[in-house]
Amino acid sequence: MRFGSKALLLLCLFTPALFGQSQTSVLYGTITNEDLPLPGATVTLTGKVLQGTRQTVVGENGNYRFTLLPPGDGYELVVSMVGFGTVVRKNLRLPLGKSVKIDVAMKPEAIEDTLVVTAETPMIDTSTNQISNNFSGEFLDKITNDRSMSTVMAMAPGVLEGNNPNMLGGSSTDNVYLIDGADNTDPASKTWGTQINFDAIQDIQVITGGISAEHGRGQGGLVNLVTKSGGNTFEGNFRFLKSDVDWNEEADGQPFDESTRYTTEDRFAMTLGGPIIKDRLWFFTAFETRGKENQTFHYPNMTAFEGQDTTTQVSHNPKYEGHYLNLKLTWQAAVNHRFIATFNEDPIEFPLRSYLNYDNYQDPFVTRREQGGETAMLEWNWNISDASYLTAKIQRFDSPLNNLPSNASLRSTLQRPVQQFVTNEAGSYYPAWSAPNTFYTSTRQFQSNVVTYNHFINGGMGSHDLKAGIEYRDSEYGSQTDLYNGGFRMYWSERGDYGAMLIYDDQRPAVNTNEDYRAVFVQDEWRMNDSLTLNLGLRTENLILKNTDQTEIVNQKFGDMMSPRIGFAYEMKGGSLHGSFARYYDAIGDWIVDNSQPGQQYNRDWYWLNPDISDLIAQGLRPWENPDDWAQINPEDHPDMWSFRNTSTFGPDGNLEVFGTIDPSHMDEFTLGYDWQLSRMYAASVNAYHRTWKDTYEDTDYDQDGQWSFLTNEGTWRKYRAAILSLQKRLGPDGFQFFTSYTYSQTRGISTSDNSTAYLDSPYQVHNWRGKILDVPHNFKFNGSYTTDLGFIVGVNFVLQSGEAWTPLIDVTNLIPDGVNEDQIETVYYETRGSRRLPTYTRTDLHLEYEFKLFQGRVRPSLYLDIFNALDQRRIIEVDQNIGFGSYQTDATPGTQEYIDFVTTNAPVLEDPTVNFGEATLYSFPRSYYVGFNVEF
Repeated sequence: MRFGSKALLLLCLFTPALFGQSQTSVLYGTITNEDLPLPGATVTLTGKVLQGTRQTVVGENGNYRFTLLPPGDGYELVVSMVGFGTVVRKNLRLPLGKSVKIDVAMKPEAIEDTLVVTAETPMIDTSTNQISNNFSGEFLDKITNDRSMSTVMAMAPGVLEGNNPNMLGGSSTDNVYLIDGADNTDPASKTWGTQINFDAIQDIQVITGGISAEHGRGQGGLVNLVTKSGGNTFEGNFRFLKSDVDWNEEADGQPFDESTRYTTEDRFAMTLGGPIIKDRLWFFTAFETRGKENQTFHYPNMTAFEGQDTTTQVSHNPKYEGHYLNLKLTWQAAVNHRFIATFNEDPIEFPLRSYLNYDNYQDPFVTRREQGGETAMLEWNWNISDASYLTAKIQRFDSPLNNLPSNASLRSTLQRPVQQFVTNEAGSYYPAWSAPNTFYTSTRQFQSNVVTYNHFINGGMGSHDLKAGIEYRDSEYGSQTDLYNGGFRMYWSERGDYGAMLIYDDQRPAVNTNEDYRAVFVQDEWRMNDSLTLNLGLRTENLILKNTDQTEIVNQKFGDMMSPRIGFAYEMKGGSLHGSFARYYDAIGDWIVDNSQPGQQYNRDWYWLNPDISDLIAQGLRPWENPDDWAQINPEDHPDMWSFRNTSTFGPDGNLEVFGTIDPSHMDEFTLGYDWQLSRMYAASVNAYHRTWKDTYEDTDYDQDGQWSFLTNEGTWRKYRAAILSLQKRLGPDGFQFFTSYTYSQTRGISTSDNSTAYLDSPYQVHNWRGKILDVPHNFKFNGSYTTDLGFIVGVNFVLQSGEAWTPLIDVTNLIPDGVNEDQIETVYYETRGSRRLPTYTRTDLHLEYEFKLFQGRVRPSLYLDIFNALDQRRIIEVDQNIGFGSYQTDATPGTQEYIDFVTTNAPVLEDPTVNFGEATLYSFPRSYYVGFNVEF
């Protein structure tokens, strides 16, 4: 990877930007006297999260404006002018990424000397078409909280719960994640990157519609998180959190989901922030330990696995160990110059298959995972004048993920191959005596540089808040997989009554994709008058992908990816009508480049075992379970028992075949909504979404020769429609606050992913693929808390959601002659995608806390209890979707065009139904508890 070593100033001035991230807030308004502008008034802004004081003198139009403000509470606005009474607005809150309008009416000094107003800031932003929700660290601290980022994302309307949530019809890899303006999206997996201590959070903004032109590379949602920065006084906290799987209700012997959250763990966390030099240099640091023990289950032998009786499972407690470290320095070097430096790391290690509850491994501790890494950023903010400012950043991200055998020297051989036994009913089982079947190492890193420029123009037809930027990102990501950890795999098929030795020539080198991504954007927030604001933006992107030899494979030029972002906001009394059209392009994956990498072809030699499985059992031999029995038949010592079948070649030969052109995938979005400020404490909104994903690329191997070809799947890939109602109450003297929403939606399409799926992989993977995906028609959420005068806090999280759509699957035999998958099992959709649905479910989580004060409130200890799934309601997460074994009822010869046409338009006929079809295989987590102690100071 080509990481530069130029000085920061040169990088800022001559290299482009990562994002024009809005990790700050804007405060603006008009100063008037008797409804007329009052030029010459002095406006002063102070705040506990603001270094120093901001001050401006109002011009002829009476407007003032403060930018680059850290989000947070406790701001104070003072307006003064000779001959007029001073007006003070106290306890203002500035949400992350929002523009807050505060108008001030001045009165002559004879009438009023000083007017102090303690009032809330507006709850809606009447100048934006962007649809977003903000969750402050204080709000999150008062509700049930497992300290997982996915939990916060899932609180937003239209978002489906998950480790990497699906946002409004988007795939789990469609989201963009920012921490303090730095990109925290893994370049390989396109999912959440570095984790942080939850107590470090200042504010989180989840943007789900009308995203401005300054953001790209995503088609789902944008998660914008800002951490605390310290202040002029030393503040922090110490937290101890304990959970125990033995506290879980009815967990023993039962498979349950979310096992990576509700576990046994003693978790320690601390934060500390304060001044190094008052009003000039602040620091903030956060640290948290991870040491989860997770109760999981596996079948101890193949007989138990085939029976699928969960009471025969063996429980064990694998451990997930590591830590989170977050550091931040904020330096106000001069009146107009501020520097911010951040560093985050999250190294983690755990036994992969045991911790993730792979119940089909006799030894699930056979592989360990090493994951996590670090991200660092340096940012410079330059307030050039009252009307313009520049932001420049440099960032480095490096977070590999590796799956390694627990014994690195143990490799598969003819004497000790990977043993995979495919049972009639339950699927594949791996006995303990065979070699590990995973050896995966990866590279996931990028460097990015940031420059954005803002300029405010007041005059003519209203005002213009112009923002422009250039974007550059240099990424390197890829992996090496040692197939079956040596290349020797014994495949047993109980249904087919045969055994096959598959020997892979697996000497492929590690290969990486080198990505150069550039973008240019311009955005204008045009306030035409007091009521109407137009948000006009355009983004254009250039993506170049090269293989490990630096050969250019993909070059999508600026003209290929033009992204208009157009919206309006019309302020009415007590509300704002807004709408938008936006196009978002997806950063194409590396699958095309992978198929253009050098040295990636490999051979598979296929040998039949002459005796059938039934013959071996009749002789009292079970070599898939017993190494001594394997010694009596292995091909090294008993070659006469084996027959060579064929040699197949896999992997790209470097000559990539593309049908037509690989067009960039995009999503078009229309939104329309209305926000109400119902009262000073309540706000509501209604929003409609229309999203369509188009022109995704796909890989195909219809002739089954092992060589993949690529084409653009033109037209609609996925479609999302939704109407969302939401209601919010801010925290007031009554101690009550909440955010609630109801979403009605429909999602239809071909796949939950955006490209390079199993769709079109073979003729068998076409029929019934279009239908209901990610489809949850009804989704109601409530998150809120009540704080009493005595310090008791009760928080409630509630969700009511339609069950997910699922589809019966059927196994068929691949009959295409001389293909790489001939005689292999293909699993296809038996019915139209999403033809069936899991039951509707509800879940209630509770947060109970008692907070008291010591030393006149300078120290605030609290004890709390989080109860997840408080009513212990069991939700079915997964069912056995395999309906059985079947075949295509046609006289057409396999491999002919007539045969291919038939299998792509017809479902197989069921011949051998399975016993467990439709039965639950995975349930939601049972009632679980976190006990915590926290001290703030």
